[in-house]
Amino acid sequence: MFERKKYKNFAKKQLAGRWGIPVLVTVVIVIISTVFSIPDVMQLYKSGYFTALFNGNYADAAYAIDTASSTSFITSIINMVVSAIIDVAAICLYIKMSRSPEPVSFSDFIEGFNNWARATLAVLWQFLWIFLWTLLFIIPGIIKSIAYSQMFYIIAEYKEVSVSKAMRISIEITKGHKLDLFIMYLSFLGWAFLSVFTLGILYFWLLPYMNMTYVNAYHALMKEALESGRIKPEDLSE
Repeated sequence: MFERKKYKNFAKKQLAGRWGIPVLVTVVIVIISTVFSIPDVMQLYKSGYFTALFNGNYADAAYAIDTASSTSFITSIINMVVSAIIDVAAICLYIKMSRSPEPVSFSDFIEGFNNWARATLAVLWQFLWIFLWTLLFIIPGIIKSIAYSQMFYIIAEYKEVSVSKAMRISIEITKGHKLDLFIMYLSFLGWAFLSVFTLGILYFWLLPYMNMTYVNAYHALMKEALESGRIKPEDLSE
């Protein structure tokens, strides 16, 4: 059984009195993401996107986006890898918070960067398969992206599990719950929209809340798969 409201309510309790570090981590993530997005913004500027948009020439603006996209593929891959490394580091922090009511420190987040190699392999492997499925149609790509969504949690918690095996386990534990996960993701849209009216300030509290909820959902999916025998304990140790 997938209990979205339960995971959300539990996330609030887990964060109570411990918001400081998650909010700080979110600030750092936003700063890093902004820095790595500068090349893309500069590419859009060079392609004439902002000028065309300012002049109301939307056809030229669309063409500028296509031009920038075709010349910034490597930059996009780098951004994707950096984002994955940061995400896995953050997941390590939230998993620790989910396992114990004890205070966490910023060093728990920093320690998560030790997984940079596995995070890089995971996101590239994930991207390859999502891309291939998307070639069939958009919907299969979305479905598979949800099926692979638990990979980062698995490689963050189980250091001995290979990236390819993490994908297989993610596919297994999300069986029958892909729609549940999709609805859970959508349930935060209202808060995300509201954060716009706070100039993004609310986002620094929203992201920890979302991440904690996602970790709780991951634990529930893994527990269900283990109890049903679809995943065996030895699958997570080698």
